Amino acid sequence: MTLPSKVFYYIFGAILALILAAKALTLWTDYLWFSALSQGAVFTTILSTRIVLGLIIGVLFFLWLWINLRIARKPLPPDVALLGKRLLPDEERAQIEQYADKALLVFALLGGLMAGVVASGKWLPWLQFGHAVPFNDVDPIFGKDASFYVFKLGFLRYLVRSAFLAVVVATIASILVHLYQEAIRVVGNSIQTTQRARTHVYALVALGLLVKIINYRIDQFGLLLSNKGGVLWGAAYADVYGRLPVMYGLMVLCLVGAVVMIASIRSRRLFWPAGSLAVLLLFSFLGGTVYPVAVQRLVVNPTQFDKEKPFIESNIKATNKAFGLDKIQNRLHNVVTNLTWDQVERNRLTIDNIRLWDHRPLERTMDQRQGLRAYYDFPDVDVDRYTIDGHVRQVMIAPRQVDSNRIPAPQTWVKSHLQYTHGYGVCAAPVNEIGRGETGEGLPNFWVKDIPPQSIKDLQINQPGVYFFTSIHPRFIELIQSIERHERAGQPDQSNQGTDATGQQSGQQGGPQQDQDRPGAAEQRIMDEPLAKIEDYVIANTKVDELDYARGGSNAANAQEGNAYTRYTGKGGIPVASFWRRLAFFARFQDWQLLFTQSLTKDSRVIINRTLPERIQTLCPLFLLCDPDPYITVIDGKLKWINDAYTYSRTYPYSTPHSLVGVNYMRNSVKVVCDAYDGIPEFYCTDPTDPMIQCYQSIFPTLLKKEPAPREVQQHFRFPQLLFTVQADTYADYHMTDATTFYQREDSWAIPNEIYGSEARKTEAYYAVMKLPGETKEEFLLMLPFTPKGREDKNMVAWMAARCDPAHYGEIVCYRFPKNALVDGPMQVESRIGQDPEFSKNQTLWGQRGSTIIRGNLLVIPIENSLLYAEPVYIAAAKSPIPELKLVLLVNGNRVAFGTDLDSALAKLFGRTPEEAAASSISPSQAPPAGQAQAATIKSLVEQALELQQSKEKALNSGNLGEFQRLDSELANILDQIEKLAQ
Repeated sequence: MTLPSKVFYYIFGAILALILAAKALTLWTDYLWFSALSQGAVFTTILSTRIVLGLIIGVLFFLWLWINLRIARKPLPPDVALLGKRLLPDEERAQIEQYADKALLVFALLGGLMAGVVASGKWLPWLQFGHAVPFNDVDPIFGKDASFYVFKLGFLRYLVRSAFLAVVVATIASILVHLYQEAIRVVGNSIQTTQRARTHVYALVALGLLVKIINYRIDQFGLLLSNKGGVLWGAAYADVYGRLPVMYGLMVLCLVGAVVMIASIRSRRLFWPAGSLAVLLLFSFLGGTVYPVAVQRLVVNPTQFDKEKPFIESNIKATNKAFGLDKIQNRLHNVVTNLTWDQVERNRLTIDNIRLWDHRPLERTMDQRQGLRAYYDFPDVDVDRYTIDGHVRQVMIAPRQVDSNRIPAPQTWVKSHLQYTHGYGVCAAPVNEIGRGETGEGLPNFWVKDIPPQSIKDLQINQPGVYFFTSIHPRFIELIQSIERHERAGQPDQSNQGTDATGQQSGQQGGPQQDQDRPGAAEQRIMDEPLAKIEDYVIANTKVDELDYARGGSNAANAQEGNAYTRYTGKGGIPVASFWRRLAFFARFQDWQLLFTQSLTKDSRVIINRTLPERIQTLCPLFLLCDPDPYITVIDGKLKWINDAYTYSRTYPYSTPHSLVGVNYMRNSVKVVCDAYDGIPEFYCTDPTDPMIQCYQSIFPTLLKKEPAPREVQQHFRFPQLLFTVQADTYADYHMTDATTFYQREDSWAIPNEIYGSEARKTEAYYAVMKLPGETKEEFLLMLPFTPKGREDKNMVAWMAARCDPAHYGEIVCYRFPKNALVDGPMQVESRIGQDPEFSKNQTLWGQRGSTIIRGNLLVIPIENSLLYAEPVYIAAAKSPIPELKLVLLVNGNRVAFGTDLDSALAKLFGRTPEEAAASSISPSQAPPAGQAQAATIKSLVEQALELQQSKEKALNSGNLGEFQRLDSELANILDQIEKLAQ
């Protein structure tokens, strides 16, 4: 070998070694991260399973392929004489012979490597297979427990299909080698073969046919997971009496074909082997397509319901159980039109928790009013409940996070990774109060605000640092966009409709579609693909002080002096003092500063995977799905994130998948609580009866806690909107448990539309504090109304509520109105509001001034045996981006009233004075106590005044009179503010 060739191999080897070393170091950082969270066992379980499975399958595939290639590679016996055209002349054959064996070895190695890589990705199905837990729910066709389909069928399907692929690859490769070896030659229109080549190829084909028998058996079980019958999900009449018998016939033909192959080894004629394969292919085409279609059209369609009834019943039962709908409590709600003032006074806690602030305009308002610095933002606003002055109050709350893209220039590495490491505090406001502010705007009445946090006594925050925050990964954006499309739909999503006897779309979910439109096409990628990390990091507790918050200052020089700094003392992150760890993180981030910075100490910690839900999803890849909307809470003075996590499956027999999430089994079995300062997630099991979570608890015992969450944490658990929307949308059809009613769609429901902004969109589930009819006390609920399907703009027929408080968490109640009751639906109320003369006049007047009118969510609030409808109206002035809450609209029966706040609207609705309406209101903690807030404000102003005075002296000493005068004027303004506050 020449020197240039050696140099090339050396360079290639060095590059490959560097790549492998970098991958190994990155893998080590992943292990360090899992270990820092006390979950190293999760990492090693997944990694070891992937390695072992990949090695076993990869080695078996390599050996299988290599053995077959070596058999085919054997030279012909000298006494064999074959006629026909040779494949290659002797000169070319001599050249190829130098590399033939090496090429075949490389081919087998590459095949084994690819098989091993694919097999390593099947670590979860393998673990599920080995830790299956029974559902105690047997399918009606094969009599197998649902656990077989959920936990075992996927891995069995992979094994069988992999075995068949291995036989196919070995057969094709062996035939090619036999052709090269001249053990197979083409003679005119016939093929000449040696006995050894014929034995080898026929044996492989026979083996492939035997494997195909098992594959057909697996496909039979798959009929319970499809909608090939076109009517519903699961095996229908045409599947059971059409496709299923055909599959048995194909299994028999495969067995016959295998016998024919073995029997034909000693014969040189190809008639019987080729004939048996041709018969198999013809029967597969006719039996697999033509016959089931004929059964459907000639047998089923003329009397479709009679034929499909038992299968419809199986589908209804399975779907209700898979989504937990079988546990929904149905109650009758008799409604009277007129709500009385006595009812309002008896249910004042419900009234005072009507949500007037929607998260979308409130987020913009918080950004403008409470961002305070350009590098802070509020990415999301969520609703929770807190006990304030002894009463349960709904609160809108959002974290103040640091945006690394808006750090003040110049954006150096030190600033981005060592100094601006965290956000600070939260902003919180009651859902129903309007704080007038200095200029009388319709702004929130903040209970927690400013930096440092000023808060009421029941929402005191002892550790305001937000080192872990919410930031949406692109894959979770896909899910959110899917949810938003679902909500914006003016009519029910037609992409998930089935077909009735005439072939027209019916109201059933999950009918036949194009592949790109199938249920949950985007969402399947979210759950089935590994999560690609958003690589971002900070290093805490270094020699560089971390910016805690800015206290103000008049110029660049003294602003730095006035800032408050901190050093991280939490348990989050990974110690990074040693050179090897710094090298490993350099390999991960390709950031040279990590190697050469002098700012690290022995206590420095690198914090990665800082965003939720990605941080949590990384801990539980594939086997749990994290809700895309985590929410922050204040618990015992600490900020804690709560993220819902779901077990899910796509293979629950006979269950219809939902188009929003693409799965046909879903449970909110896990709540993940993550401290915003330490970042250590704790996984609490909230549904121990779920077989899937029992399976995962046996696989990952260190991750999924079996003990319940602390009581103070449970008080902030809320039923997730995503699951509730999926359940409500499914229940809209599947509340009809009678097969006849379900088939005829006599009582199909839909989630109604509402006007949001100026467009119609589906009503989104909303949280409320209220007293359920028939219950004795108020509780925190998640609600949705229903209207008849196809008449979403008409009357309501029912409403559903999910209970969130610990005593009844997860219970779902559906209140149905009597069949003869005409209860206004949301769009009827929206129409009544739009036709109100006084509101229309105001709307026209605001529009003429160039303002944008935003009509908020219409809330349906059941109060005893009546309904109150509430809708906020926001105004966004042309010159101001801040939406202001200007009107509160209330509707009951034919009465429409509005006011500038809830009490004034109530007064107009019931003919009371504003004082009477406010008299029975629960005394709210309006804001941080006046003395506390005032003292804190004065203290901050005094600090600024002292800084300005020092800056004045420096300017005077340096002879900068212009700067001195400017600072003097600024100081005078500060002193005037202090004087006004002190009066």
